[in-house]
Amino acid sequence: MNFKPEPTYGTDLKKCKTIKTQYYFMKNKYLKTSIVILAVLLLSNSFSGYINLFTEGLFKNYHYQTENAEFEFTTIPSKGRDIEMMKRNFTYFKEQHPEYNDLKLYRTFERNPLKFWNWYSYISDDIYQFQYKIKTESNSTKGKFGI
Repeated sequence: MNFKPEPTYGTDLKKCKTIKTQYYFMKNKYLKTSIVILAVLLLSNSFSGYINLFTEGLFKNYHYQTENAEFEFTTIPSKGRDIEMMKRNFTYFKEQHPEYNDLKLYRTFERNPLKFWNWYSYISDDIYQFQYKIKTESNSTKGKFGI
């Protein structure tokens, strides 16, 4: 009798093809998921103004002050009280009070990393370029250019 056992490489080859196919689909799935996440990030940062309109309202304000609250300013960009106005007022304040020439402005609001639609603004916008400091209360009215 001429009996030869069936070679086992056929089943191993089928298993190998199945594993390769599964790997390909998993790899493809991760690639598609990554593309979708990247697209959501790009689109949300492009339309962050509209998203912020619904989440924060039209008249969002930002508060700035010096370390000991000698100078304070609240910006409302939608009303024209922007960073440039704050810089002009701060320069004027330092001219009027020479003893405060070495003051530095700080923002008193934090960046929220969970608001991924603002990430581009956090990096590029002048509003966020100042260092963060916790807001301190002041009894003086000198240098208060806020609302």
